[in-house]
Amino acid sequence: MPVYYFDDTPLLRNSVQCWTLQFNDILDPDMLRVSLSRLIEREGWRKLGGRIRLNTEQKLEIHVPQTFTAERSAVNFNHEEFHISVDKHPLASRLPAPTADVPSLHDGPSVFRELGVPPNAPVCLDDYLTSDLPQLTLNVVSFTDATLVSLCWPHIAADAMSLRDVTRAWSLVLAGRESEIPPMLSSGDDPMAPVGKDPLFLETHILEEQQVKGWWLLLWGLRFVFDLLWWRKMETRTVFLPEKVVNRLRSNILASLAGKTERDITTEDQAPFVSEGDVVTAWMSLIATSALLPSNSSRTVSINNAFDLRPRLPSIFPAKENQASYVQNAVFPCWTNIPARELIGTTDALGAAALKIRHSIKTQTIESQIHALARLTRVSLEQTHLPPMLGDTSSFLITATNWSKARLFEVVDFGPAVQIAKRISEYQGSTLAMKKKSIRGITGSGGQAVKCHPVYYHVDNVSPNNMLARNTFFFAGTPKGDYWVNGCFPIAVWKAIQGVLRDELLASG
Repeated sequence: MPVYYFDDTPLLRNSVQCWTLQFNDILDPDMLRVSLSRLIEREGWRKLGGRIRLNTEQKLEIHVPQTFTAERSAVNFNHEEFHISVDKHPLASRLPAPTADVPSLHDGPSVFRELGVPPNAPVCLDDYLTSDLPQLTLNVVSFTDATLVSLCWPHIAADAMSLRDVTRAWSLVLAGRESEIPPMLSSGDDPMAPVGKDPLFLETHILEEQQVKGWWLLLWGLRFVFDLLWWRKMETRTVFLPEKVVNRLRSNILASLAGKTERDITTEDQAPFVSEGDVVTAWMSLIATSALLPSNSSRTVSINNAFDLRPRLPSIFPAKENQASYVQNAVFPCWTNIPARELIGTTDALGAAALKIRHSIKTQTIESQIHALARLTRVSLEQTHLPPMLGDTSSFLITATNWSKARLFEVVDFGPAVQIAKRISEYQGSTLAMKKKSIRGITGSGGQAVKCHPVYYHVDNVSPNNMLARNTFFFAGTPKGDYWVNGCFPIAVWKAIQGVLRDELLASG
């Protein structure tokens, strides 16, 4: 079967990612492997177990085995076990952990790559094309008090919301509730095939006049190459932003914006609004810009904010979240272009940037604008093999991806895979019959089953020379309201963030 049009793009071809989750429980690796394999063996989900191939027209295809066997498995699997606490392991002990009500800076995802990516995992397209390995690699690392579960996958197969659907279905298989798995609606015809072609949506894109094309695009490319050479050394780090800090930043922004516009406000609906995601995006973008560009810079900062198309394109994705799954790439960017000088050294820069980001999301993510962007994207991909660049020749790109709406901290529930031996020890003093009854309540179906959600996760771009990994950050909110931010920036940005966090600590102390 073919790889869909918006999946098979040059940038996505060169992107393989690893998603690593930490659990404070001992999980049975075989149960995780068998349940994920069982999911992929289901009708509609088999595509995820296919092998990536290149046809004579240089287009990618998925070749699915008629039957999955031990030799041609649905999932590439690896398990490593350490008979020590996670806190005693020299590398795993450095995994980020929340720091109560204070923000903190930690080692980034790439530092922990050996715990997520096993030696037998493909890390680029050629690895898939020249092997008979399936698309998904499951890597489980066991400690005496914790488990790391990593899923490596090619970006052409799935986006963040796809992971939500995969792990929700995976959790249902583990719980013996396969009948509740929603149908897969993206395993045959491409649901996104009509995007940008619907005659009912012919509106031009709001930023179409700002598209950089022709020789101007070449000029922007030369500047991008110069940036690559100037900021050659990139580093991944993880930032922990507690709910208290994010709420204070947002409250300060709203107060500042309300003070500026109070004369114009006549109804509650006109009051300025920014979300926590807008605040985090603006905060990271402002610090990165201030650290890398001079205060008198004439460049434009183009913040490329990824958004999920599924809930915003009812004509394309009619089924709601719990009714069906669309495992594919259904993500477009909305663009916020801000002169660098407005982000550097300006008193209200954070609030102004957050408000502009909110305006971009509000205006560019409606159905007619999505179709307009899809039209521009189709033309640009055919002409340049790149998505459209909406900015100017000086644009400094920053890419943000908010995974909060995927609710992965809550959706992933591997409770049934918690090893029984550990649970038995919790029932010392009871009779054998009582133990068995308790264990059935823990590992069986129904509301009595123990819950096992990840306490932390990060995302690592593992492909070499991946342009998508430069000046980018992923962030996700936890059920407690805290935020984890994984970023890849030049070292100067992390030094600046360290200074900002130090100032924050002094201010809160």
